[in-house]
Amino acid sequence: MKPLETLAFLQINRRISSIRKILPHLMVSTGWIRYMRQSLGMTMKILANRTGLSIPTIAQAEKGEIAGRITIGTLEAMAKGMNCDFVYAFVPKTNIDKMIKNEALTKAKRILSNADTHMTLENQRVKQPFEERVRALAGILLKKGDVW
Repeated sequence: MKPLETLAFLQINRRISSIRKILPHLMVSTGWIRYMRQSLGMTMKILANRTGLSIPTIAQAEKGEIAGRITIGTLEAMAKGMNCDFVYAFVPKTNIDKMIKNEALTKAKRILSNADTHMTLENQRVKQPFEERVRALAGILLKKGDVW
């Protein structure tokens, strides 16, 4: 995969940063289906009618959401039945560019450690410092987009 340009990283990181700000507020103990249904004053029967599903299916969806056993399709159907948008995202724990640079460094260390082992066994130690070689190889891997 070709590496992203700096502008693309800035745009991605800006979007992810705005999502990351709301992360602490995203979990509700009852699950979002029940939380929104009750907030709207909607019974399971009404939601069942609006989604075309049965009341037991609505109850199962509410329990399944809390247990982490619910499909995206079911969540989308519930949101639609309550006239809500369904939001789904992957939010990296760090900035994308940092994540990719860290992966390049990790891969470079793995490659060079393996090569150094073989070189040492053949009595051909490399004189250049390991960290310097790691940074150089990581730079090459980043340019090629070969960090994973």
